[in-house]
Amino acid sequence: MTPAGRPKTPLVVFLVVGTALAVLLVAYTILHRPPRLPADADHLRPQQAGDCLECHGPGKRSPRKPNHPPAESQCFNCHESA
Repeated sequence: MTPAGRPKTPLVVFLVVGTALAVLLVAYTILHRPPRLPADADHLRPQQAGDCLECHGPGKRSPRKPNHPPAESQCFNCHESA
């Protein structure tokens, strides 16, 4: 009990949960890496970023997932060659 007669338990729980969430967010941010380009015939040739959308654009044979960031022609800012 605090001097005002209120328990400190809710504050302690809030601080522990908040700290745990902050640690998980920082760990995810540091450890998350976008997938590398596959080492197949389509991806081994030299490419421009715009070439990716020929297969991965909307309605193409292997479109990007809905949760993919909308960075047009900036594929190699995140994705690396195999």
